[in-house]
Order: sequence, then C-alpha cells, then structure tokens
Amino acid sequence: MVSFLLNARKSPVTVSARDVSRLDSHRLQLLLVAQKQWVMDDVSFEVTDMSPTFREGLERLGLPAAHFDREMPQ
Repeated sequence: MVSFLLNARKSPVTVSARDVSRLDSHRLQLLLVAQKQWVMDDVSFEVTDMSPTFREGLERLGLPAAHFDREMPQ
C-alpha cells in the first residue's frame, strides 16, 4: 500500500476496504496519514466498500466506524 500511495500522490485516490478481514494499527496509520496529506493537497481521498470487519477495526482502534464515510468532516 505504501508504494501505491507514494505513486498516487497528488492524484485522486479510492481505496477499497471490501476484502479487509482485520484492520491492524499499521494499515490504519497509513490510511490516516494519507487521508490527511490528500486533504492538505485538496485532492480526493476515499475509502469505499468498507466491510463490517473494517468498520469494527476502526472502532477497536479508537475511531468511529464512520470515520472514512464521505459525510464525515475531515
């Protein structure tokens, strides 16, 4: 995921979380840092198709399950 994000810098990004069976803190940290950078660059960064286990992982790691929903303020 790191190389993908580095290569996609300054371009709109959509990450599918459809097949995530367990969200660990390292991957969540990567997503949060990327989300923050894309917001600072004023470029679209979306996490889509969030599986129930992805949402559970967000909550387990201290974020609301809806953190990456488009309606959530950044």
